[in-house]
Amino acid sequence: MWSLDSSSFTYSLEIWKNSSSGDRRTETVYPRDKIYKLSPETTYCLKVKARLLPRKIGVFSPVYCIKTTVENKLPPPENIQVDAENRIYVLKWDYAYENVTFQAQWLHAYLKKIPGDNSDKWKQIPNCENVRTTQCVFPKNTFRKGIYLIRVRASDGNTTSVWSNEEKFDTQFQITLLPPVIAMKSTNDVSLRVYISATEEPENRAMNHPYPLTYEIVFWENTSNAERKIVDKRTDFTFPKLKPLTAYCVKARALIQDEKWNKSSVFSDTVCEKTKPGNTSKTWLIAGVCAALLSIPVVVYVMKLLCRCIGYVFFPSSKPPSAIDEYFSEQPLRNLLLFTSEEQTERCFIIENTNTIIAIEETHQTDGEHKKYNSQTSQDSGNYSNEDESSESKLSEEFVHQETE
Repeated sequence: MWSLDSSSFTYSLEIWKNSSSGDRRTETVYPRDKIYKLSPETTYCLKVKARLLPRKIGVFSPVYCIKTTVENKLPPPENIQVDAENRIYVLKWDYAYENVTFQAQWLHAYLKKIPGDNSDKWKQIPNCENVRTTQCVFPKNTFRKGIYLIRVRASDGNTTSVWSNEEKFDTQFQITLLPPVIAMKSTNDVSLRVYISATEEPENRAMNHPYPLTYEIVFWENTSNAERKIVDKRTDFTFPKLKPLTAYCVKARALIQDEKWNKSSVFSDTVCEKTKPGNTSKTWLIAGVCAALLSIPVVVYVMKLLCRCIGYVFFPSSKPPSAIDEYFSEQPLRNLLLFTSEEQTERCFIIENTNTIIAIEETHQTDGEHKKYNSQTSQDSGNYSNEDESSESKLSEEFVHQETE
């Protein structure tokens, strides 16, 4: 069996701390692989068994124990990952220290299956040597289609860390997930319908068929921080039973999740839409309009009464009401309510005969008393008398007659 091609074999490694046989790790390794995430100055024990195809499995080798060395002053970089962006690759990693430089290398993954030392087959990644940032950028044409291994280490003057974990990099799976395009429309039943479409890009269009996209939709009311999340492969969603005349917002991102991939895009731009009034609001609107129309005659009638009351109080009529006027229909009674337009005056006459003047004055005094009496009598009875005028007329006639004689 061992005479077969060594690249046909895989190996299962089981390793544990010598002080604790219960906590064991199992990994699939190739010849000359490295085992990471071990504690410094600690004794580990391990055993290995070979595997040829899934049904042909060997037995474990004898247990071998070894003590790790002192921890290096500079730790290796961690969390190596490669992202594709348009026509470039972006290599990123994490590191806790500052003021250090980094170096990144690559190797064909199939060389790991070939026994022997492959340390001289690692090659430098362009633009990723002596960089002071935790990322570097290199063109896509650096790698042809295939599977590669990438490693990174840190340097601080004469001190250099060990190489990081070797990260597998498959160019076939390195695609750029762009955020989806969102459209939202309000419906008549107080609902919102969301449409999602993938951003078309010539380089990624062929990859969308064998690896369908999943979408994560985040939906919330514009004035609230409470969010609803939905993860689904559909591109058409309806959010029913919402508040009428209320603004809602939505955003989404694309996901690829399976046994080989676990990628996601950034979130799309936020889209907001206001819901329609709905049937309930229309009913209330119609009822309000009808009530307003019915209230117009009432308002007009009330305003008319108010104007009439204001006119009666502030601008009264000079004519008495008909109910009172009917009791003063006779002319003499009406005259009682009116003031005399002229004051009563006494008539004077100039005569030459003094004897006659004395007689006239006496007669005039008598008539004056009679006039006063008649006036008092008129006031008591409510009627005016004109006897004084007739007496004066007679006296004048007598005076003229005596003059002619």
